Amino acid sequence: MRGVRAYRALTCVYPPKFRREYREPMVQLFADRARRDGGRRAWSGAVRDLAVSAPYEYWESWMNGSPQTKLIAAAVVTAAAAIVFLVVGGAILGLLLLLLLAWELYSILRMRGHRVSEQRWWKWAASGVALFATLFIVFAMPWPEDWRSAVDGEIAWMVGMLGFSLSIVLVAVGLFMGVAQWAARRGRRAAV
Repeated sequence: MRGVRAYRALTCVYPPKFRREYREPMVQLFADRARRDGGRRAWSGAVRDLAVSAPYEYWESWMNGSPQTKLIAAAVVTAAAAIVFLVVGGAILGLLLLLLLAWELYSILRMRGHRVSEQRWWKWAASGVALFATLFIVFAMPWPEDWRSAVDGEIAWMVGMLGFSLSIVLVAVGLFMGVAQWAARRGRRAAV
């Protein structure tokens, strides 16, 4: 019975929808095979099946997912890649990934039915500019030496990079929204 419980726990590597539908039949099949063939043969077949079918099931659930789910997953991967490149030192590629992230976030907002209002787009851009200006003032000021030595340089660098990156994303999202609003307004005028 301990092997069956272990196999039941191992089925957690499958996608949630697949687990809800097939976990119990899979566990029953494993228990029957373990009784009939022995534990070692049952485990070798189960591990082989798991190695082949789990990636396939994730691929199938990805392909059947909604475009919004795919875009959210792409935004998470893009954000992680941007952070890695910014930390490692690939600033140009990190910046390009942040701009891609801004476009993905804007697309997610559009898919969820968010419409650009006349007031919002410039607020996003202005908040990015304000954050950039604040960070620039903080990091460019000639602080006394004892204050500078009180803050670890690596922490200051990380805070600065993440803050400047966030300000760039905010400005880019605001500009994307502004361009979309301008294009929509032009389309309405052309239709009239």
